Parts: sequence; structure tokens; C-alpha cells
Amino acid sequence: MAHTNGLDAQHLMKMLGELLHKEQEKWNPKVFKVTGHTEMEVLGQHRDRIVKWILSLNKEFRFLPETLGLCISLLDRFLNLVKVRPKYLPCVAISCLYIAAKTLEEDEVIPSTVDLVKTINCVCTVAEVLRMEAIVLNKLSWDIKRVTPVDFLHVIHSLLMYYHPQLLDVLCNVTPSQLLTLLTRKTLNCLSLHQLSSYRPSVITLAVVSLELEQITTAWLSICVMVQKMLDINMESFVKCREIVGQFLSQQGLLQSGYKFRSIRRSKSMKRKAIDDDDYCDEIYEGIKRLYNEDVSMEFNVDMRMSCGKEVNQHQDIDPRNNFCIPAVSAN
Repeated sequence: MAHTNGLDAQHLMKMLGELLHKEQEKWNPKVFKVTGHTEMEVLGQHRDRIVKWILSLNKEFRFLPETLGLCISLLDRFLNLVKVRPKYLPCVAISCLYIAAKTLEEDEVIPSTVDLVKTINCVCTVAEVLRMEAIVLNKLSWDIKRVTPVDFLHVIHSLLMYYHPQLLDVLCNVTPSQLLTLLTRKTLNCLSLHQLSSYRPSVITLAVVSLELEQITTAWLSICVMVQKMLDINMESFVKCREIVGQFLSQQGLLQSGYKFRSIRRSKSMKRKAIDDDDYCDEIYEGIKRLYNEDVSMEFNVDMRMSCGKEVNQHQDIDPRNNFCIPAVSAN
């Protein structure tokens, strides 16, 4: 039977309710132009390239997934408020990453501005980063925190493991933390697609989770409908978002996870990408393995830092449930 994460249902539902309330209160859709003067204004293609660059930088910084999610949220909000020339986009992105790190990371993890500039090795100077950081904060009225798909992912994944602990039993050697690692990787990759910035974070998360569940269980649809109702997500919006996410992940070669089943025969197309590929355990996701107190004798040695994911490991000793039946939750 799969590990559970140690939280009781009441705490999980409270966490989810708080996320839904914050999403309802603060979130607004973001829109990026797809055509225009490429030297004078940031288009969707510019935004997507810079987000992919930010995600790639994390091999150097090793920030939490929540930090990257918040960075992208800050970037999108700023770009929707201010007309930025593409040549200034790297400086804006780095400033957003720095703000997100200062907000969510432990002090010892945050590099100095000098080290930050040296690590990224780009055209920004220390003075430019500091100046842009002040501009971003002022334009956003110092209102930094926003709910991101990564935040929802932790809670939804925990609910799945609590109410449906046998979900991973059909898979060979896949732990809850490995599933969360894979889902996090896919979710962050999806955030590099500007078309998804017009969808609620909870919708994006459910779209990614639903595509993964479809590869694991034939009951994926009924599970997703329950979660969809619990999140009060419009079905039409969910279906459209799921189509965009599925097409994008397929184009990136990330859609199929290549699960190996214990007793169910699957087509070769399901095994195109092995679950234990070298890039599966990117440094960004090492801390996830600590979420469930698994006996992990890995080559990594990363301390879990404060995050939404860490809160999901606060309590122990719960009774797993065999039936997936999640109570309703209100955003109010």
C-alpha cells in the first residue's frame, strides 16, 4: 500500500479551503500578445523563453518549486501592468526570482546580489538588479504572495494519497514522493506556456494531475470529477485547459511517464520515457523525497526548507481510507 503523507483529512481540507479563498480573492487572468513589434514589447514567445531560462537556472540555485512558481506569478503580474521592452526582460525575470527567493527561501539559501549576478552571468549589473527589484515591488504595491499551481499540487496530491492510498499499488517501485516529483516537474514546465496564464492555478494543477491519473488507473475520470467539483472548477474551462496541457506536454515529450505495471499490460507508447530516467530527479525536486519520511538512501543530501510542501509533513499516524470520497470544501 502507498505511503500517506501524515496529514488528517480535516487539516488537508482546511489547507485547500484557504488556497481556494486566496485564489478567489487575488487571482486575475493574464493575457500576452502573440503578434506585435518584437523589439518594443514583450510578446508571449518572449515571456515563454524567459520562463524556460529561469527554470533552467535552478540547477545552480536549487530553489524550492514554490519559489519558481511564485517567481513566474510575479513576472506575469508585472508584465501585465508594465510595458517592458524585451531587452530588459532578463533583468525583470531575475529580479522576480530574487524577490520570490527572499519571500520563501531560508536566509542561508539566498545568494547575495553579487553572487546572483555572477551565477547567472548575464548582462545585468548588481545596480540594475537592485533597481529593477525596487520597480517590481513598487508596481505590485509590495503585494507579493499569490497562490500558484505548485501550492495546489501539494494539497491535491496529499488528498489523493489519503483517500486513495492504493492508487500506486499497481505500479512497480513508485512512491508518493516520486509521483509528486514527476507532477511538479510537469507542472513547472507547463508554466512556461503563456496560454495557461489565463487559467486559474487550481485548473492548471487538476489538468496536469488528470493526465497523470489517466496513465495509472481506469477510474481516473471519476476521481477527477470529484476533485473538479470540490475545487468548484467549471467543466468547460477544465476540459480546455487539459487539452492545452496535454498537447504541450506531448510536444515536449513529457506526457507519457512510462510507468511499469505489476500485472496490467500496457502498450509500448506508455513506456516511451522510463520513470527512472536520469533527468527524473532534477536537483530542484530533491526535497520532495523527504515529504513522506521515506527511507531514501539517495546520493542527495538536501534539507527540507519551509514551504507548502513542508506543511504537508507536520502530522503523523492517520488511518488510510480505501474509498476515494472527498467532502465538499468552500472557498469562503
